[in-house]
Amino acid sequence: MSEASARTERVAAAFDMKAGQFTLPILILREINLEGLEVFLAQHVARAPSFFDRAPVAIDLSQLSERGQLSDFPIVVGMLRGHGMRPVGVRGASAEQQAQAVALELAILPTSRKTSSAASGASSQAADKPRGRSLVIDKPVRSGQRIYADHGDLVLLGGVSSGAEVIAEGNIHAYGPLRGRAMAGVKGDAEARIFCQVLGAELVSIAGRYRVSENLDARYLGRAVQISLTGDALAFDLF
Repeated sequence: MSEASARTERVAAAFDMKAGQFTLPILILREINLEGLEVFLAQHVARAPSFFDRAPVAIDLSQLSERGQLSDFPIVVGMLRGHGMRPVGVRGASAEQQAQAVALELAILPTSRKTSSAASGASSQAADKPRGRSLVIDKPVRSGQRIYADHGDLVLLGGVSSGAEVIAEGNIHAYGPLRGRAMAGVKGDAEARIFCQVLGAELVSIAGRYRVSENLDARYLGRAVQISLTGDALAFDLF
């Protein structure tokens, strides 16, 4: 083997590029109202400062009533950064808005086939799709770990530590203490649920609707809880 070939093989073994599954907050703009947006962002950050601190955020422009040039778009990006967030990309943008995004070093993200506002139609389609086999994790999920159950439920036999993420396209069943972030129905399945024996999560989410620890009712903490989605709000029920 030549030296050049050996060098090429070493480089190929040292790096890889794969498709990934990530969840991130999405700011949906339905109108241009900078004053109202400032209040909205301030309220969200005040309720969950640790969640939004340096959090990557995507900006969805697909529902804007004004589809032309968004002259205030750079200000929107600056407002997000001013509140400690990290805008990473836009979706649903016009050609002019995409040019602005590129100038601001933001990625152009693909438009989702299921928007969060179309919960009734899209979510029912997701619920009708057959789920795959459940992913069973029999060891504790440590801080910094991320578990993703593709096309099925996620069953956690051990605890989930703070700083860990457990994500499922179906339901999540947590039989140990749940202290990290738990996101069920991430592909838009509003029928998904989270079942946990000991609730202490930093964040719980179903089909994009979420609640952070600062907003969890104290009566559910440390208890066995079933979490479901009713309309656009999360519902908590004790076992």
